[in-house]
Amino acid sequence: MSTQPRDWYVLGKRLEQWTPPKGAFDPDAAWSLHYVRHALIPEAGDGSPGGAAAGSLAIEVKPASDSLVLQAAEAVQAGFTIMTTVADITCKKDALLTPQRWSLRVRWNAGAQANVRPGELDQDRGGYVDGQQIVVKGVGEQRRLAPERWTAFWNLFAVVPRLAFDAASILTFDLFEELELHKPGQRIAYIGRQAVSLNGQTLSLHVFEQTGHGILPWRWWLDDQHRVLLATGGRRAYLLETPGKGGAA
Repeated sequence: MSTQPRDWYVLGKRLEQWTPPKGAFDPDAAWSLHYVRHALIPEAGDGSPGGAAAGSLAIEVKPASDSLVLQAAEAVQAGFTIMTTVADITCKKDALLTPQRWSLRVRWNAGAQANVRPGELDQDRGGYVDGQQIVVKGVGEQRRLAPERWTAFWNLFAVVPRLAFDAASILTFDLFEELELHKPGQRIAYIGRQAVSLNGQTLSLHVFEQTGHGILPWRWWLDDQHRVLLATGGRRAYLLETPGKGGAA
């Protein structure tokens, strides 16, 4: 039986060439990180690691004097089809980087088997905060009362690195996936260090755990520089690309 933490063990051979990033990282500065999105599917019968790379996620953060601009570009591959979403989000400079206005460009690259015309499934959506309301604009316009504390899933890649490595580091909030799907009652808390043994070296990483309505627990694994190396929950995971794999660190 493996002694590796489950979040890392389930990636199996996909970690054989992975190396942790080196160098400084400042979560309060401008930065850009790239992740491989992995599907986590146990092999039939013995429960051994299965699944494969199933997309990518790039997060870019640009602080301004009174706000912060976050761009997320996520590609999800399913069969012969790739859906790419590019979100540009202007955020408050608060603990949750609360979105204030945003635009989403959704593009589909469908194989011939899908039998759809080029551009047929593409979408452009957006939204903004209007007083105490969240306004979502797509085909029409929808308004809903804004929760007292809320943020978007992509924003968590910039929110969690700003948290102190301390048991008192706890955030409570409502979550909006893709800035539309509401998942209330979220809680992120620091649960301490955990050792991860990879390719002949042992990493001592910091772990935050996220629980809440509508999600399976997520765990956020950070290095001493506050960089998110791995985020995993349910049957998906985001693993940081590093220079040895041709990605950015």
